[in-house]
Amino acid sequence: MTAHTDLDALFQRHATDLAGYLRRQLACPHLAEDLCQEVFLRLGQHPEPARLDEPRAYLFRMARNLVIDHHRRCRSRPVSQPLDDPALCLSCPRPCPEEVTERRLCLMRLREALDALPERLRQALTWHRLEGLTQAEIGRRLGVSERMAGRYVAQAIERCRARLEDAA
Repeated sequence: MTAHTDLDALFQRHATDLAGYLRRQLACPHLAEDLCQEVFLRLGQHPEPARLDEPRAYLFRMARNLVIDHHRRCRSRPVSQPLDDPALCLSCPRPCPEEVTERRLCLMRLREALDALPERLRQALTWHRLEGLTQAEIGRRLGVSERMAGRYVAQAIERCRARLEDAA
């Protein structure tokens, strides 16, 4: 019998039990499977695996040592924080100069678009968007129907959108 077939036979006999043992010792089943494979890889480096007196005990001892090594490595590593943790702020809370400039330009264009609107359209849009008035309330204030007030708001939005798209 060759060393390769001895290793295969040991794997066939003990891998399921060994993987179960490792899953009970570790929180991650994927890590348990990885360590189980590591045990058999290390056993493959043994000069004569067939000559082991107690191969099962040897496998479980190697697995226990790998678990201990894993826990030691985990303790020696610094604690990491997930990057999406809100407590971990990697960037400056203030906007960068480019953002500030872009916002100012956007506000300037919006003011220009509003200033270019006819008075009734501008007033209807302002009341609707900034003060939250309904179309009926806008219609009463402007002395027009509710439907006409809705048209004023829609026209104002469309004209502003067109002007902003032209500016961009």
